[in-house]
Amino acid sequence: MKIALISFLFFIVKTDFCYANINRSYQVKDSLSYYYQVANNPKNSSNLSDAFRFFNLKKKESLKANDTLSIIYFLRQIAIIQYKLGDYHGSEVSVVETLKYLSKDKESPSINEHKVGLYNQLGRIYMELSDYETAIKNFDTALSFTDNESEINIINNNKALIYISQNKYELAEEEFLKVYRNSFNKNDIRQTSRAIDNLGFIESKLNRPKALENMLLALQIRKTNNDYEGMYASYKHLMEYYKDRDDFKSSKYYGDKSYNIAKSINSASFLQDALSRLVDIGDSTHFLEYKKITDSIFKARQVQENKYAKIKYDYTEKEHKLQIAELEREKQKNLKLFYLSLGGLITLAFIFTMIFLKSKHKKDKIQQVYNTEVRISKKVHDEVANDVYNIMTKLEQNKKVANDVLDDLEGIYNKTRDISKENNIIDIHEDYGNHLKDLLLSYKSDKVNIITRDIDKINWNQLHETKKFALYRVLQELMTNMRKHSKATLVVLKFNQENRKISVSYKDNGIGCNLVKNNGLHNTENRMESVKGTITFDSKANEGFSAHIIV
Repeated sequence: MKIALISFLFFIVKTDFCYANINRSYQVKDSLSYYYQVANNPKNSSNLSDAFRFFNLKKKESLKANDTLSIIYFLRQIAIIQYKLGDYHGSEVSVVETLKYLSKDKESPSINEHKVGLYNQLGRIYMELSDYETAIKNFDTALSFTDNESEINIINNNKALIYISQNKYELAEEEFLKVYRNSFNKNDIRQTSRAIDNLGFIESKLNRPKALENMLLALQIRKTNNDYEGMYASYKHLMEYYKDRDDFKSSKYYGDKSYNIAKSINSASFLQDALSRLVDIGDSTHFLEYKKITDSIFKARQVQENKYAKIKYDYTEKEHKLQIAELEREKQKNLKLFYLSLGGLITLAFIFTMIFLKSKHKKDKIQQVYNTEVRISKKVHDEVANDVYNIMTKLEQNKKVANDVLDDLEGIYNKTRDISKENNIIDIHEDYGNHLKDLLLSYKSDKVNIITRDIDKINWNQLHETKKFALYRVLQELMTNMRKHSKATLVVLKFNQENRKISVSYKDNGIGCNLVKNNGLHNTENRMESVKGTITFDSKANEGFSAHIIV
């Protein structure tokens, strides 16, 4: 009997509050208005599964439109319907999902209104699951978001119902007293009579002297205002009041009153509750009627639950198929991306391979040029210079040969020796800096002074072999041109390094040269270009010659 009492009290309370805040936030029309009434009117539960389908479709539309407020509204309606269909866990999931959407928005009065309703809903869910401690926590959380006295009254009512279910009547009385004190001067007769009746009822459990007086006062107010649902609650409480005191005659009197009111209300749930109470006190005359209406309600509920289960299954199955389709689309997208990436990688690999082969080919050509220079140098030295030297030796032994012929041959010998020296092997692996310095200083003479600056500060190990070859030959070409053509008496070479770039500044005080006609300078440009280096020149007649190399 206690459970029936709690269920009915809770039923009355949740009708008044549950989602009252939504009424302030939304104007519902047409089918939306109809299904809203289905979800929120406890007398009309035959189409709850249809309402569930409707609000699910609306939620889906709102998700596509990214309409957060509508998503929140439809989720809350879904949670109400799931609760009424006994799917408490499903209702809990819907409430939690709604709270996640609310957490994305900043605090505001409208957001707080939603939170009040949602946490109150969670409290009701946990109450049905007999998790009373969690239910109380959620009711307290709901209270923290509101200062609206009507909402506070309803939440405190719900807390009192939990305490009643735990036989904690003193705590229930405290909550009902809060509601009682908040209900006067509010011009809400229904709320005032409810507060008086609930307080009187809990006082009867604690044997307070004014219990019956308060319950009768509440009944009188309800009669005056034709509040049939309120009258039913009063008759029910009075019936239990006399039952607790073993006055079965009075208890049956008020039981019959509640039965008649239930028929007037024309609600199967009210009628079932009234009949169950009469049967409970031993009134067997109503047993068959009670069994009949209980079976009818059970079958109707079973139909609704089966219909709901099918809709939920179909919805879940559809969502599952959509997820599979989405996964397949994502898979195809990733596969396409993979092939595009693979194609891109192959293209990049091809490009890098071509660049590498081109670079290698260029380096091979540079190496071939260097090898050719060395081979020619060796051949000139081993064959031409030696032959000239042998001829000179023989001619020196012949007294009849003129000295000018010997001088000419000596000049030819010196030239071949110079050619050989200019194209000999370069040691680039060890002590390159000193070899380069030796090259430059080899052009020093009594008439020409060679100055090198900061050559020892350069990290030559960072320079690639091909660049070492090129730089050596370019400087050699510049120094040779200087000795042959410039008539310079002073040459200054300054070395500098910035990160991996090395620069060399060359300057002499010679007579200058014609930059257009100088083939030797073109050779140096070609060498620098082959290793992606640069060389620039500046020269005016009788103003010296300068060059700047970057490699």
